Amino acid sequence: MYYFIVFLVAICSLVYEVLLSTLSSYLIWNSVVQFTLTIWLFLLGLGVGSYLSKFSKNSFKNFINIELILAILWGFSVLIIKWAYILLSDYSVLFELFYFFYVVLIWSLTGFEVPLISDILDKKDEENQSELKEIIWDVFTYDYIGSLVATFLFPFILLPYLWLTYTAFVVGIFNIIAAFIFLSRKEAKQNLIKLKLYKSSLIKLFFWFLVLIFWMLYASARFETVWDHFFYKEPIVLKTHSPYQEIVITKRGNDIRLLLDGHLQFLSLDEHRYHSSLYSQAKNYLQTLSWEKNILILWWWDGLLARNIIQSLSWTKFKITLVDLDPKMTHLAQTYPLLVKLNKNSLNNPNVKVINEDAFTFLLKDNKQKYDAIFADFPDPRNVEIAKLYSKEMYLLIKKSLKTNWIFTTQAWNAFFTKESYWCIYKTVQSIWEKPFAYHAYLPSFGDWGFVWFKKWAKIEKLTWDYILKNFDKDYLVDLNKIRENDLDNEIIVNYYLKGRSRFNE
Repeated sequence: MYYFIVFLVAICSLVYEVLLSTLSSYLIWNSVVQFTLTIWLFLLGLGVGSYLSKFSKNSFKNFINIELILAILWGFSVLIIKWAYILLSDYSVLFELFYFFYVVLIWSLTGFEVPLISDILDKKDEENQSELKEIIWDVFTYDYIGSLVATFLFPFILLPYLWLTYTAFVVGIFNIIAAFIFLSRKEAKQNLIKLKLYKSSLIKLFFWFLVLIFWMLYASARFETVWDHFFYKEPIVLKTHSPYQEIVITKRGNDIRLLLDGHLQFLSLDEHRYHSSLYSQAKNYLQTLSWEKNILILWWWDGLLARNIIQSLSWTKFKITLVDLDPKMTHLAQTYPLLVKLNKNSLNNPNVKVINEDAFTFLLKDNKQKYDAIFADFPDPRNVEIAKLYSKEMYLLIKKSLKTNWIFTTQAWNAFFTKESYWCIYKTVQSIWEKPFAYHAYLPSFGDWGFVWFKKWAKIEKLTWDYILKNFDKDYLVDLNKIRENDLDNEIIVNYYLKGRSRFNE
């Protein structure tokens, strides 16, 4: 039974490692850095806890106390960290220091668990003359098995169905369950009775078990309302999540906003400016084609770009293929009334085919067609998972999917505040097609938005630096010789993007 306890606390420990890494990447940005730092702090805390455990005088008493403290700290962790984010929203450095301290505290206590259990097993088996190395082997075997189970539970069950706050409470409750199982063991019971701590330990565990249940089922929802009001500002009409992201839609009058993982995706009052700009260079070309147009939209699920294309080509023959990773997102765009009204039911048009797949994988393995026009409307390159969609390898796959004559357009984020990432996209596209075109359009909700496009038909205009100087103020420009192309070997665009974001937030 002690080994089952090791199995349970191992699950709790690893689930919490990835949970806090995920939460910090949402709040502090840069998932690679946040996951790396959290793992580093995890190992640091385990080392500190393991070292301090050798000074423990009573492993039975200390194990119960450690599990109870961890249950409280883990159960309320997401709420505590979100409260700290609200209170320290104007002091980002202080919030990061608080987060790092909290993580080290939790995992220093976690570092006590395995040494304490090993000590208890060593004393228990002295009469059986079991060797310490056999005990260590068994303890770490169950510890690793628990960690293996946790790596499956978090991404496929806990995160999609419980999300972060409720997952934290479930983990805390599992720690209390581990403590109850520990108290049921004969050796632990006898030891704590001798210390006159058995009944008080049972009462404390039962009390905090009820507190965690209460907060999980009732009070945490109240706090989440406060958090949502702080974070989203506007009235929320839909809040849900998929295996990939949290989805929020807000509405105030005619102002409808969609946010994914807290990041604004569109505002209904000016989204037409964005989608018109993205489509503007291809519109005239597609309208001149006499044959059936074959169009590919990579990623953007909301149907707003598809709406513009359908409106401009309604009198001609055309086919649109929209590729997006998240089936829940495209389902919302096809069924949720606010979105269907905005996109004019575009994704239910018989000429539109929706494919739920990663865009990179789709072009690499599954695509068998050639297209007259391809639009890349990818999310901002805030992490390496998305950065691959702006890579040289991605643009090579796009090139292979185009017909003899074609046009390609990609959004390239804020052309002013994130100019390094903007020109990185430009230079990466330039590595595939000589001298692509760069342009930008002002969006009230997002600022001056950049786009990059290239075409190949009849006559190809050559882009000159004079053209760029006419269309871009000097404050938008960078030294292209110092900007590197983005590829899968070194996704430098993430660094450029985060540099721009820090400038944007100043």
